[in-house]
Amino acid sequence: MRTLIAFIAISGVVAPLYAVPAHADTVVGGPELSQHGYIWDHSAGVSAPPHIQASSYVIADLETGRILAAKDPHGEYRPASTLKTLTAITLIPRLSPTQKMKPSQNAVNASGSAVGMDTKWTYTVRDLFHGLLMQSGNDTAIALCEANGGLQPSLDQMNAEAHRIQALDTVARTPNGLDDDPPLTLAQQHSSAYDLALIMKQGLTLPDFRKYVGATLYHWPAPPDKKEREKGKKTGGYEIGTHDHLLIGSRPYRGMIGGKNGWTSHALGSFVGAATRDGHTIIIALMHAQSDFWDDARALLDWGFEERAKAGSVGTLVDPIPPPQPKKPAAAAKRPNTVRLSPADGPDWRKLGAAGGGGLALLAIVAGFLFGLRRRRRAALAEAAAAPGGHVRTIGPERPPSGAASETRDEATRTGPGSGSPHPGDVKVAGTPPSFGAAEPSARETAPNPVRRVEDEQAGEE
Repeated sequence: MRTLIAFIAISGVVAPLYAVPAHADTVVGGPELSQHGYIWDHSAGVSAPPHIQASSYVIADLETGRILAAKDPHGEYRPASTLKTLTAITLIPRLSPTQKMKPSQNAVNASGSAVGMDTKWTYTVRDLFHGLLMQSGNDTAIALCEANGGLQPSLDQMNAEAHRIQALDTVARTPNGLDDDPPLTLAQQHSSAYDLALIMKQGLTLPDFRKYVGATLYHWPAPPDKKEREKGKKTGGYEIGTHDHLLIGSRPYRGMIGGKNGWTSHALGSFVGAATRDGHTIIIALMHAQSDFWDDARALLDWGFEERAKAGSVGTLVDPIPPPQPKKPAAAAKRPNTVRLSPADGPDWRKLGAAGGGGLALLAIVAGFLFGLRRRRRAALAEAAAAPGGHVRTIGPERPPSGAASETRDEATRTGPGSGSPHPGDVKVAGTPPSFGAAEPSARETAPNPVRRVEDEQAGEE
């Protein structure tokens, strides 16, 4: 028996450690999205989606949430700087645009693309978000985390936000998407085209996010240089421009809202963006592409707008997990409307009784006390009767209880023969104690998807 109990106890502790995640048997967005090749509606009249070099992509209709076409949508790849969109949707709701901060040396020294910051200069959160999403500043990503209370708390919030919007293919270990500073493997930091589309969908609900990804030029503040100081200027700075080639250049995409691109030697090219035409918004995301992927991005958008009315859905951009509903306070139990007994009617059983067994125990104590008192009275009477003289003063009420068979006779009337005078040894037993009443005491109411990982480490960590 002891062995059986020990086995049950150990099983209760160990079993959860090997439990399969709740989303392991499902695919977020729909079962068709578990495929690794091209996925689209093959109905007549629907053209095949673009065949591009990117290893993964998604084309989705924002208004309906329908995924119109995809290629390996849940494949996990390195996100590079597209991960900054997750940084943005996590921190925009938490930070005031007018909040000011001075960056640390760690932020200023960030490797890769940078806006250019100075530890002695003060920046607003608005400045930092423009530098993050326009210029892809790795330095501003770290500075934003510092403004939010620290790097690790911000990363924890980013991963929690990814889980909340059901971007379950995404794990963030940096706020800027770098995978070589510090060196990170695919298993340590990754995302998917489906998740990037979810992140963009969430970002488009934030007006500030739309403003930052859609900006083409922004004046970046900086300490004044020598010439500016000679002119009496206390603030210098320079213009920064967006890296989104669909917003600027000789071929800006009509209706483009904006987006975010990324590149590292391991991740290759990546992009997530959105455009609106005729009241409809198309979101695209692509990963693990060649460096010049802008024509491919245009092709995905074009196909989305052309086929959105004809193409059937192959999946869905799911909604975020709703917040838990607050529990309603339990209604207080109403006490029964019982009649309070007066002391003359007997004790108040509601006060004598306690909840559960406590009331019964108290009742038993009272009953035992009364029973013992009666026994002591009888013992005293019996002892007095055995004493010489035989006359005993009765114990009890001055008058017998009402309804007694006979009244006590005066001593003088019991002196003659036949007077019925009691024998000296006779004892008049006292009547029963007053009743406590016959009333009985009143009752008391008392979704990461089971998709293959792209193990590009076999390529020798490009």
